[in-house]
Amino acid sequence: MIMTASLDEALDRLRGAGGEIAGGGMPNHGPMAAEALVALGRGDVVARWAERYRTVLGTMPEASSAVTMASWRDALGAPLRFGDWAAFFRDQVAKKTWRTVLASWIGLLVPAMNSGGTHGLIRTAHALRALEDAETPLRIEELAVALAFWAAYYRAFPTPARLSGTLGFAEALARVPRLMRGRDRRGFPRDLAHVAGSDPDLAIAVDRAAPPESIERALGEITEAGARLYLANADRQPLVLLHIVTSAAALRLLLPHLSSDLRPVAFAGLWQAAAANAAMFSDEPARDGDDQGSFSEPEIIDRSVETEDPHAIKFAEACLREHRLRPRPVYLAAARDFAERARRARGWSEAERVAAGMEFP
Repeated sequence: MIMTASLDEALDRLRGAGGEIAGGGMPNHGPMAAEALVALGRGDVVARWAERYRTVLGTMPEASSAVTMASWRDALGAPLRFGDWAAFFRDQVAKKTWRTVLASWIGLLVPAMNSGGTHGLIRTAHALRALEDAETPLRIEELAVALAFWAAYYRAFPTPARLSGTLGFAEALARVPRLMRGRDRRGFPRDLAHVAGSDPDLAIAVDRAAPPESIERALGEITEAGARLYLANADRQPLVLLHIVTSAAALRLLLPHLSSDLRPVAFAGLWQAAAANAAMFSDEPARDGDDQGSFSEPEIIDRSVETEDPHAIKFAEACLREHRLRPRPVYLAAARDFAERARRARGWSEAERVAAGMEFP
């Protein structure tokens, strides 16, 4: 009950926030990081963390034009309609069970896994794990808002991945073309990744991967390869590349809530998003030998929590969870590396953070 109360207190303090940081366009990570803090066993700090983080967030836009069962297509993929979508899904979960609402809408959403830079997926997954722990009004409302974010920021790649090749996912990720090597990466990551989805060379690279015999095992391949890719490129684009790990780990949480026919669709979309981020934000392929060193889980948790950085918190939780399933030192090394970068960057100017790939202008 203590953990339940602490997360609900944090969610209450984050209520009414918009989908983005005030004035910046970066997604609101508050509910995701709050749930991750509790999963890391740090419910003792989550309410205070949420109160501080709430000060940097924008406000949920007022609902202005109702989303209805007849008109929802007009609002799909319209960030300015986030308030309308939130009102719609809050009404839906008030009238039906959250499981019914999820089952009715998730099939529409999973083909667009890159929506909001994969944060539609990630936020929904954290909300679902919280509901599995305890069904409370605040957690049900958070799921409604997470689905609203996914719908408002909906953006599917032009052509879905076919997964018609023979390569494993680590090798296929290593072979994606580095489309932005040596070039200016100005712009929001979610927009650049979507541009990559239209590149014919990337489409060929994506389809070189073989259909997974086990989606659960394939997600482990992607998170491990993502952690290695992060370490190989952390001096340039750490913030974007860690999302290869957190998004794949989020799909692992979502899988039990998907029907058997939706799981391959969701996985293909996740793989395509991971490949697009690698193509646009990595200059070097992953390599062995980047995971040396011994780091304890308590040390990683403490260092990540001390940063107060939502990405450090979420990345640590995802890496530790994947490490427990498939022990690999690279997960611990990657989580500790970003925590250290976030610690160093706390006193930096915006220009310094942008130059280090820790923020976007």
